[in-house]
Amino acid sequence: MTKLIQITGSKFDTSSLENHIKTYVSLSENEILALNSLVQYRKIKKNQYLLHEGGVAAMSSYVLSGCLRTYITDNRGTEHILGFSTPGWWTGNLQNFYTDKPSQLNIQAILDTEILFFTKETKEKLFLSGTAFERYFRILTERSLIAFQERTLEILSLTAEERYWKFYSQYPDLMLKLPQKYVAGYIGVTPEFLSKMKSNGLRRP
Repeated sequence: MTKLIQITGSKFDTSSLENHIKTYVSLSENEILALNSLVQYRKIKKNQYLLHEGGVAAMSSYVLSGCLRTYITDNRGTEHILGFSTPGWWTGNLQNFYTDKPSQLNIQAILDTEILFFTKETKEKLFLSGTAFERYFRILTERSLIAFQERTLEILSLTAEERYWKFYSQYPDLMLKLPQKYVAGYIGVTPEFLSKMKSNGLRRP
């Protein structure tokens, strides 16, 4: 059942998040009520930041629409994109969330984006409302660790072309919307090298 919550004159739909949680765990009516009473909503305009390097924003965010990129900038000013968060994905900086240390990551909207989120305080209240939520976030953490290992192996073992096609298979719709500099930043090459790769003809594995 669709959940519409009223805030400051507008409404936001929580059914996407509720359904996502239900793919992993069962929720009681009381847990659903707790979820809808604690979750918050935010719009992020294109190019605005959810989290900036050096900042502290203890938020665990679920993407409803749009897209966010998570990246770091090295000492030479080169951006390295760690991942993209599209609808149905969670994003945030775990170290920043749990330790309140300044973030080393940037999380920026590359499209107009809507998120549902929990602060540290509301997430703790959510855990206290029912064991289903602790199990759900444990599962997400395990999947995130697996994805991180796969991403690390991908960077270390695949060629630039192979990383390109891996990205294409993971984000086919996003590939058509992204500036080439973001694709290059994700697969670990310069925009100029990506253009050269494409002009030479990318061989699909």
